[in-house]
Amino acid sequence: MQFLTLLARHPDKVGAPVPPELREAEFETVRRYYADRFVQQIWLRGDAAGACMIVEAASSEEVAEKLDALPLARAGFLETHLIAPLLPYSGFAPRT
Repeated sequence: MQFLTLLARHPDKVGAPVPPELREAEFETVRRYYADRFVQQIWLRGDAAGACMIVEAASSEEVAEKLDALPLARAGFLETHLIAPLLPYSGFAPRT
């Protein structure tokens, strides 16, 4: 099942510099999630510090577990604001 996720910088860490080694660990983890086909698509947010991802998982609990394991989340820089299950758009279905 696919999920839309929305992550944002923790309010207590807005403006705080992210140590380079932590940023690199985050990049490496997301690359691994992409190689493992958990992350399908990812964007940086244009409205705030954070990211938006389309991910593939068996449950929202699995999604939360993987997002909580991100280095920036573990270090308190990032928090998950939304994990929403996605359903197919029915407008493309054949008409009867």
